[in-house]
Amino acid sequence: MSAITVTDTATPAGAQGGFLGGAASPVTLALLGPVAAGVGGRSVAVDGRRQRVVLSLLALGRGRVVSVRTLADAIWGERQPLSARPQIALCVRALRAAFRGAGHVEPLIVGAGSGYRLCVEQVGVDVFEFDALVDAAACSAAAGSCGAEEAGELYRLALGLWRGPALDGVGGRVTEGEAARLHARRAAAARALLDVGEALLADGFFDEAEGAFADALSAGEALDDLLLVGEGALALGRLCRMLRRNAGAGQYLATARLAFLRVGDACGVGRVSAEIVALAECVAEAPGAVDLVPRQGRRA
Repeated sequence: MSAITVTDTATPAGAQGGFLGGAASPVTLALLGPVAAGVGGRSVAVDGRRQRVVLSLLALGRGRVVSVRTLADAIWGERQPLSARPQIALCVRALRAAFRGAGHVEPLIVGAGSGYRLCVEQVGVDVFEFDALVDAAACSAAAGSCGAEEAGELYRLALGLWRGPALDGVGGRVTEGEAARLHARRAAAARALLDVGEALLADGFFDEAEGAFADALSAGEALDDLLLVGEGALALGRLCRMLRRNAGAGQYLATARLAFLRVGDACGVGRVSAEIVALAECVAEAPGAVDLVPRQGRRA
């Protein structure tokens, strides 16, 4: 596996653009799914894999110089043409023209030494936003129950940035390490959101807990992570049962049981079976008050 080779020359620490804080960035790059770009809300045409590769690597360079050699390795691998350097130069020229055509006239991709760098202080990159949101959510969650509500909101915002597999349409060994890192962090954020949902439920924040469980389940389905699907569906089934939403509870528990069966998780299947018994007892009872205490007010 090849790493992304960059030269540590450019942007000062903290000037990495992004979506968080300060004024909105005039240029946006979306890498958490099919690679896409925009200027002031207008779409920028990024034509062909070569342009997607070059733009993605420059964004992931976070303002540092990415060598032509690294760009060529990402595009062609071991079968690089003799004309690799001029072809990359043409690709960069086309990207510059596309951004100018969309209304961004300031320099965005600049030549520097042995390669190119992206002026990230002008760019909002969803990968940077995702990492910042997950970091902030983890800090809030570490504060205990007093930070659970904020942590849940931050994790849900982070997961909501995803539109598909990271760096979709880029491929190649140079970016596979970053794609794998982002995939793993997405799964970890979804599991952390489940834990936050349990804390919110214990605190009486039922709507927020349901949203956390639902978003974790959606992430599990997108990731094809059956254990995460099972845990999310089980949590939603339990909450629906406690709120006397019997039909919804039954559907979620069926989803959870199937997911656990498919991965051979006997413990998970056992927990679902116990919850199904509890649901049957609820159905047999006369309608009455739900099992949960009244929802608490929002924390200051």
